[in-house]
Amino acid sequence: MIILLIVGWVTAYFLLPGQSGGDGPFYTEKFEFDTNGLPFLSEVNLEFLGVKVFVLESRENQGPAPGTVFVLKDRNDQILWTRLGPPDIGRIRLGEGSARWFLPGGWVIRMKPEYTGFGEIYVSPLGNFRFFYHNW
Repeated sequence: MIILLIVGWVTAYFLLPGQSGGDGPFYTEKFEFDTNGLPFLSEVNLEFLGVKVFVLESRENQGPAPGTVFVLKDRNDQILWTRLGPPDIGRIRLGEGSARWFLPGGWVIRMKPEYTGFGEIYVSPLGNFRFFYHNW
């Protein structure tokens, strides 16, 4: 019985984020530059059982690769990773207070791109970037 539960959880962890009604996923790229000087757009706290585990920020990239830069920080404000979103959907704001625990594991964060409809970002329980999509 435990093996069936584990198999079900693993299946949901990998399959459910991809089952969106939109045209996603849009893939992001690693962002290799300093993010401190980039204009701040928005942030959300990723909490588990009321305890802040991570902070996800969106910042505007005005450099040679335009778009939104996502920055994930731990509780001590140390940057864990940075990702550059697709430039063709404009600046992306994260939904204030929209981060919720995703039952198969991790967080779902609602976002609003400048030029398209709403979308979501998925972050794993260990803070890894998992999936990104939006609706036109």
